Amino acid sequence: MGRKLIVYTDGAIRERATGLGVVIRDGQGQVLAWRSKRLPRAMTCNEAEYEALILGLEVVHTFRPREVCFRLYSLVVVNQMRGVFAVRDAALQRLNARARKLVAHLPKVVFSHVGRRHNRLADALAQEAVESEERSVTGRFFE
Repeated sequence: MGRKLIVYTDGAIRERATGLGVVIRDGQGQVLAWRSKRLPRAMTCNEAEYEALILGLEVVHTFRPREVCFRLYSLVVVNQMRGVFAVRDAALQRLNARARKLVAHLPKVVFSHVGRRHNRLADALAQEAVESEERSVTGRFFE
């Protein structure tokens, strides 16, 4: 098995599009990879946050980590993924189910809430994606 990873995710919305941002760091805080993606449809803030989490889950699987700490700005999504809050909205139920399916394939996952200032890079990627015409951008640092 791999190492412990820290994954920051964020979603940004505008009238006609949604931007997603994901930053993957190692246990020492070094950026290993990032991903941004533009979805050509508007959605709610919580839907955008779930889409960003799902993108992060998809990317993190390629690292085969032993543990993943997800740090999200959305307290609602964090508490729904922890099982503290119920998921009543039908759209969020579908997204929550998709996220849980991906989480089930990881050995250990922890969700925590972080303030916007601790999630700046993922936020910037999401903002850039929603404002651009590009579909997605991926980067990865190799050791």
